[in-house]
Amino acid sequence: MATLVLEQTFEVPISDDDLNAAARLVDKCLEAHGARWMRSYVSLDRKRIICEFEAADADQVRDSYRSAGVAFDACWTATSYSRDQPTESY
Repeated sequence: MATLVLEQTFEVPISDDDLNAAARLVDKCLEAHGARWMRSYVSLDRKRIICEFEAADADQVRDSYRSAGVAFDACWTATSYSRDQPTESY
């Protein structure tokens, strides 16, 4: 499985209700497309969200969002690094 990052931006801050409603729609599609949500980061102004997924490829996540009718700016495959990894692995 690959790590995928999805970016969303909003003109006005997204409410918890709107965020939860979109997540419910997307979750069903992610399962149908074989992708799995891992975590999300919401900016303090609530106008930007970064989500991390596991899937075979970015198209599974893109297709999930499109099937759910939820807009996104970009979705791309990423390599994850953490402070627990030795620096030689970069």
